[in-house]
Amino acid sequence: MNSRSHLKKFFLIPFIFGSLFIGGTEAFSCKDTSKVHENINQGILTLFSQNYSKSKSVPKNVFIAKLQGNKIYDKLYSVIYGMLKSEISLNTSKALQYKVRRDSCSCPYSLFPVADTVLESGVNGYTADLVKSSETYRFCDAASIPLVHYTEQPRQIGSLYICRFVPMVKCTYQISIDLKMDDPQSFVELNTPGSKLILHKINNNIILESYFKDPSGNIRCESISFENTGERSNFAIMFDGQNKTNTIFAKDGNCIVTPFYNTDRQRLPYVDISNGYIKLTSFVLGKGTYLDVDIYSISQIVDRKLITAIGSNRMLPFGIDGPHFRNTTEQGIRYLNSKKNKGTIWFDIELLEQYSEEDREYLRSLVINESWDVGVHYSKELNSFPLEQAYKIMNEGYLYVYEIIGRKPTSWCSMRNRDNILHARYAYENLGMLWRNGDSGIHTEKYIGSLEDNTWEWWETASIAGIVHPVFTHELDLDPAVKYSISRSKFRNWVDNYESNNMSIVSFHEYDQVSRNTYDASFENLQYTENSVLFDAHTNGGIAFVNVNVKAGRDTQIYDNTSGKFLDYDIEQDNSITFWVENNHSYIIELNSAEY
Repeated sequence: MNSRSHLKKFFLIPFIFGSLFIGGTEAFSCKDTSKVHENINQGILTLFSQNYSKSKSVPKNVFIAKLQGNKIYDKLYSVIYGMLKSEISLNTSKALQYKVRRDSCSCPYSLFPVADTVLESGVNGYTADLVKSSETYRFCDAASIPLVHYTEQPRQIGSLYICRFVPMVKCTYQISIDLKMDDPQSFVELNTPGSKLILHKINNNIILESYFKDPSGNIRCESISFENTGERSNFAIMFDGQNKTNTIFAKDGNCIVTPFYNTDRQRLPYVDISNGYIKLTSFVLGKGTYLDVDIYSISQIVDRKLITAIGSNRMLPFGIDGPHFRNTTEQGIRYLNSKKNKGTIWFDIELLEQYSEEDREYLRSLVINESWDVGVHYSKELNSFPLEQAYKIMNEGYLYVYEIIGRKPTSWCSMRNRDNILHARYAYENLGMLWRNGDSGIHTEKYIGSLEDNTWEWWETASIAGIVHPVFTHELDLDPAVKYSISRSKFRNWVDNYESNNMSIVSFHEYDQVSRNTYDASFENLQYTENSVLFDAHTNGGIAFVNVNVKAGRDTQIYDNTSGKFLDYDIEQDNSITFWVENNHSYIIELNSAEY
């Protein structure tokens, strides 16, 4: 557990530290000889680690959540194939167990293929929604998975989420796991950032299939086998947001490298960042009645340097579209501000034209005085226009919002999120804006990127656990809410849930800058001895969260020479320290500061 160190403020200390910096030049004062060093590799830094053999109960960051599964075709599926139930617990072998059970069904097993065909054909009007997604159909066809089960079972049982991972441009997940089932057709889908992985159990070994789309859009896969030793299989997944790949390593040294599953995510014109969670979904097929996933441990690691920029798992990116009229949003915005939270406003051009000058001044005040960020919500569906016309719409909308609000937009979306990677590339390369949508944005989890009453069943559980997932909404103040918005009472509960997890709700821009600084930030003029560390920080313009690999003590102090302020910091379990740095600022760390 991290401990917060509150720095002592004595009137002599600024004078003493000030003597180290003469005429803006650093005059390092200590008995040891100091010279400029490179920020070289120093092994491995563990960002997240849970060993469930040492847990006494299911950790708070682990949960099962699902979207509503109470439509008529949900009930029809249960009648034909049997009711499915899931739960999580710590089993007797001290593993985190995600357990799925299927009750007896009214349909004989021999008729399952017939039922599959009928439901998947869409002949029955109740099941039309099950086959509406061509994307899902193409994946199931490529993976030889019955579409009706792949679509319906997650609605019945939900998925297992493990959250509180740290957003990074590059990192590695280490997993120790075992599967138990009574039908080899059953499988588990594992989603780590950018990946779509299928796990089978064959002859006591786990076979992992990593699916991806090639440049032509065809769905392909590579597979790798993990030997089961001691009733578990150990493997690692390396996320690379620069090259847009996942590398899966087996314990025997074998590995496979595959692109991110989604083609749009592969083609992003900027570095991608890992999500703050992983997800497992069990599928009980054939004559199967159960599937147990035993997770023994999981960790997230990165290459360590003396100074390592890391992401923050205590920041949730949030924003609102419109914004809609003040009597539907102002109370919710005020409640966020009262908790020292903020977000992004994607200004809808047509709505902005309707506002009075008083309302516009209110919006400018949110941006200037409350640090809300500016985005563009194009009032048209960009997919409906030829590219050249869409680009013209994007240029004009960007300039209009900039002119009215007075700040350059940093992200964008369009009406009904009808936009694509070509628009995203243009917006970044010509207007400097990041795409709110897509598989690395609000569509990381399908159907829940919008905070609304219809997705509240999922978000209520997820927010209590402190999940980090990009999210937006429309109106905040009505109770009950209109469609695509969140009720006033639910929104306040949502905000309170994140506050109870000691997390901040921030703009998409701030979240992106901090996360991408894990790749962008650099540290120069590095000088260190056994007692002190000095360095200059250079970032992408935003703040960066850094870990410094030193042995901190109770008297350690950090001084920002550029702002002239002492800084708070966290002491980690290995006695290293983490704190925030700013662009083009100089820092000094005194490990054994004397008390005055």
